[in-house]
Amino acid sequence: MERALLNPAAAFAMPEDVLRQNRLLPGCKREILRRWAWDEYLKEVAAGEGMAEGEPSRLDAVKRALLSLGETWHPQPSAPSAAIPVNFPTLEACAA
Repeated sequence: MERALLNPAAAFAMPEDVLRQNRLLPGCKREILRRWAWDEYLKEVAAGEGMAEGEPSRLDAVKRALLSLGETWHPQPSAPSAAIPVNFPTLEACAA
């Protein structure tokens, strides 16, 4: 779970895989997808600034996954660009 929160793309092949994970509560799925959206947004910003090319952004797929959970996502310029430490009361609180 901690890995999924710190680097969602390393824990899941596709954003839809987060949705299919029956052991995660909806709030945890949202948090994983929010963090994934931010990571993908940063990739797009870097590509737009001519930085090193990497895998194409999957921001649209992540946004669709969030939308299926009833949430829209827009970047927050004040958000940190580095990973946020996991601060859930317990990681087990995310699992059903």
